[in-house]
Amino acid sequence: MVNTIGRNQPAGIKAYTSQKTTRLRENENASGNKPAADSREDRVLLSPMAKEIQMAKSQLQGIPDVRAEKVTEIKNQISQGTYPVSSEKIAHRLMGESLLNELL
Repeated sequence: MVNTIGRNQPAGIKAYTSQKTTRLRENENASGNKPAADSREDRVLLSPMAKEIQMAKSQLQGIPDVRAEKVTEIKNQISQGTYPVSSEKIAHRLMGESLLNELL
């Protein structure tokens, strides 16, 4: 398409746009179709890996972030005093985290 913004164009630009318009019309008349520049479309092609990732994301959206039944079970165990707490595991994790913080 011809840009018609700014009516006060220099003579060289006017000649170029006029020539371009004439060529586009000639191409339309000769082929009976619109020129190739106007018939192009943008397309996106996904690789098989991208399609798999997209499918996995859509499947993950249907899964809840929190397992409500597990949370309820743990809450009940805590309130009843039956939740198993391993002081050894807590100590190991505290020490590991402490050492990691010293390294960083």
